[in-house]
Amino acid sequence: MTGRTVSAYTDELTARRIAQLAKAEDRSPAEIAAAALRLYISLPTHAHRAFRQIEAMESPAVIDSVQRAMTRALIGEAYEAARKQAVAQMQTSGEDDSEEAILAEAVRLTSPQ
Repeated sequence: MTGRTVSAYTDELTARRIAQLAKAEDRSPAEIAAAALRLYISLPTHAHRAFRQIEAMESPAVIDSVQRAMTRALIGEAYEAARKQAVAQMQTSGEDDSEEAILAEAVRLTSPQ
């Protein structure tokens, strides 16, 4: 994918955390920053405003609560997508799935050759 370079200034702690995350995920700091920017710009304007208001509060408890809520939402959506994908893969293609057919296939699979 062709791209364009953008730059950002951040504090030392954030820069260290980006470097640590990049190393842990075997990605470059630029890839981490690009993913963060894609997420932020995909949010609606009112979410940007709410995020800036929360940052301005400088309340660790509120920021922690937001981070936990976002984490729960992301993990929940990833789980639901994986569940739907698994269900779709488990759909039969019109094969005989009667009790007798299932038992016969289980016997065939577990019988010595």
